[in-house]
This record gives sequence, C-alpha cells and structure tokens, in this order.
Amino acid sequence: MALVAKRRLTETWREALARLGGVRAAALLVAFEAGQARGLEEHAAAYRALEGAGLLERVVLPGDPADRARQSET
Repeated sequence: MALVAKRRLTETWREALARLGGVRAAALLVAFEAGQARGLEEHAAAYRALEGAGLLERVVLPGDPADRARQSET
C-alpha cells in the first residue's frame, strides 16, 4: 500500500489542505507554508503537512503485494 496526498482536479493544494484539515486546517496551512519556505515544491509541502497530521490516504497500487493478497482472498 502507498500513502498518498489527494486533491480534486480543480483544487489548489492550499484549497485541498483547507478542506481535508477540517478544524486543523489552519495548522496544516502553517505546515504547508513552512515547507514551501524551506524550498519544497507545493506537492511535497502538502504531502509533508498531511503526513504530519496523519491525513495521508492508503491506496493499493497495481502490482502491490497487498493487492495480490486481497485478490486471493476473494
């Protein structure tokens, strides 16, 4: 499984963080801006902010051993 940061196609990373963060949106945006200030690109700063808040999504990728195990159970 992979940990990913997701956003809608029409969203900026800032908008996605505000939506995903809920009541923690302000803290996520501070972490996002701090990452950018350290020179991270937007997507990387968003990933790190979401990672720090435990808000990354788990996704099974094609060919992932976890996917094969899940398929063999069915």
